[in-house]
Amino acid sequence: MADRNRTIRPSRVLAATAAAALAATGLTACGGGSGSSSSSTTLVVAEWTNAAAVQETQAIDAAFEKANPGVKIKLETAPTTAGAWPALQSSLEASKGVDVLAQFAQSPEKYAPAGSGVTVGGTPALISSGQLLDLSKQSFMSRFDSTTQKFAMGYKDGIYGVTMAEYVNNSGMFYKKDLLAKYGLSVPTTFDEFISDLKTLKSKGLTPLYVAGKDGIQNIVWMGIYNQLMMQDKPASEATSVFMAKDNAFLNGTQNWNSALYQDAANRYEQIMQYIEPNAGGVSFASAPGTWSAKTDDYPFFVDGSFDGNTIAADNPALNFGMMAIPGTDNAAWNRADLAPDLAWTVPTWSKHQDLALKYLDFFTQQTNYEAWVKATGSLSTQTAVPTPTLKWTDWLQTNASKGFPGTTLPWLPANVGTGNPAGGPTLTETKPFGSKDLLAALDDSAKAYTAAVKK
Repeated sequence: MADRNRTIRPSRVLAATAAAALAATGLTACGGGSGSSSSSTTLVVAEWTNAAAVQETQAIDAAFEKANPGVKIKLETAPTTAGAWPALQSSLEASKGVDVLAQFAQSPEKYAPAGSGVTVGGTPALISSGQLLDLSKQSFMSRFDSTTQKFAMGYKDGIYGVTMAEYVNNSGMFYKKDLLAKYGLSVPTTFDEFISDLKTLKSKGLTPLYVAGKDGIQNIVWMGIYNQLMMQDKPASEATSVFMAKDNAFLNGTQNWNSALYQDAANRYEQIMQYIEPNAGGVSFASAPGTWSAKTDDYPFFVDGSFDGNTIAADNPALNFGMMAIPGTDNAAWNRADLAPDLAWTVPTWSKHQDLALKYLDFFTQQTNYEAWVKATGSLSTQTAVPTPTLKWTDWLQTNASKGFPGTTLPWLPANVGTGNPAGGPTLTETKPFGSKDLLAALDDSAKAYTAAVKK
């Protein structure tokens, strides 16, 4: 994982070349001219591997090269599985060999308070140490909602990345409309309705829920439920204060992983896990969308983020499916989508071609180019003039995504607490039904580890 707050992103083979994508999308190629880029210049851009996003980025790169003779874009990518993306990012940072660097968008919650003894790592460390350029005064930032941009990549008075994408990640689930209709079921809106539907589907001989357990995608269920419980009837505008209050409670010892809210979430998670594919522990994230989309007579529900919607649609164009938030609580109004600000483009202060990097971001965020990118990726739009695209699988999102809240999940942890340390919460590949450990016992272990990690 690139960020322990997030489930991993898929790595898949590209479906078409960038040139073909450029022809198909009709990208804007204006704003060119040789300027400072008239001599041969290589601009290095890096992002993690997601087939649709990479393909559309390559299309925009080709258009930028056409508009700027002498400029070549070198796109570096790596999957987020097996630590490949963090390794590539670390290598590029160490060599100072990147000009435009994708980052997972952050939030104000990422920065622990002064005097807490908790030092930050990852993107917050890059920002707070002055290694990323403040983009707040750049003209292209006016195309975006300033509140969203400040929430996602703001620090003090600056904004250190332009957040391009937002998805339903934690709490995300796809469903097959025809299978639900066949058994007289509608989209469930409460936890009890969801469990009832799962029971009904299992009684009909179906395997109700498909999940890539090998790569820990069950985290989407776990984190989605406890964030919904935490937000309950709070407006989305209070998300930052709610999560920061939780972090402070962890830090001062009045809350921990084995507190009542997490025990409630664990109970709900375990009930849902009774209905998963029996061999889910061997299902990889890379193969799951294709397998789920091909099996039209089974697997009514599929745990995954909305970033895979277009992948599923491409794998089986005839599939009638939708995307929703898992209803983790007993109150329908509380079961909102947990929205994840995602890819944010940043420019390192040590970029060798800083002016050209800014020109590239201006080009990338021009409305026509951004519209094509959002449509290709299935992202919720972060630009004020660009609506979230209407796709065949986004009807639930069109109605309900605006009611969601920006979600963050982990308490403050020192930078030296690595992935897999139980201080960041239980590792669900080790808990039942995937492993042998009881989830409540794992919560106790995580509580002890968290206390030890932040002890001064």
